[in-house]
Amino acid sequence: MIGDGAVALWLDKVFAIGANVISSILNFIVSAVFANRFIGLLICFVLINILAVVLMKKDKEYAGIEGAKRISERTLLVTAFVGGAFGEYYAMYKYKHKTLHKKFLYGVPLAIVFHFALISYNILLGILA
Repeated sequence: MIGDGAVALWLDKVFAIGANVISSILNFIVSAVFANRFIGLLICFVLINILAVVLMKKDKEYAGIEGAKRISERTLLVTAFVGGAFGEYYAMYKYKHKTLHKKFLYGVPLAIVFHFALISYNILLGILA
């Protein structure tokens, strides 16, 4: 019979393969399919947010399994600042996970403000150019 540790290890490997597949798809979408950068970036942004939701959900599931390898807080925060802040903020409250951690309580909304400023700046540059 397979123990919980073996299942968690197997799920981690499957998740790593899935992350590599998503990364390859993103690279293909941005570089080959779309000549319009805006559409490619929008699709990447949506996929990164979906990944952030999945990461938070998986970490919440692993939290309930004693001895399971968890997804690090650093990984979750990096995902938020790379572009998954909206998805991570949604998942924090949907799954009631990491809502009391100050890093997430202040870090994820800060990432949202950062993304809003970055998007606004790029739109402004596009208007002025």
